[in-house]
Amino acid sequence: MVDVFRLLAEPSRRQLLDALRNGERSVNELVGATHMSQPSVSKQLRILRVSGMVSLRASGRQHLYSVRGRSLREASEWLSYYEHFWQEGLSRMDKALQREPKPGTRRKP
Repeated sequence: MVDVFRLLAEPSRRQLLDALRNGERSVNELVGATHMSQPSVSKQLRILRVSGMVSLRASGRQHLYSVRGRSLREASEWLSYYEHFWQEGLSRMDKALQREPKPGTRRKP
């Protein structure tokens, strides 16, 4: 799972995964959708494919890529376990901020 987070740390890979959300796309479509160069798209797709995050299907001369959700699902499940800690922390912070005086006002003695 550490690999998933390391892979997602690269903004261009996240951009490619976002572009693949609605189904498979060719390299040229991904170049247009991400405004990245073709060599950059190909390099990042190769990394994502080797990691198992995307799959490749040949259709004639065209190579079509799509997201393989297993590793993303595992990361999401792991993160969701900690979501209640975040929600509790945010609720406590909200309550503390509501008790603080507004900027520019003085505290009552």
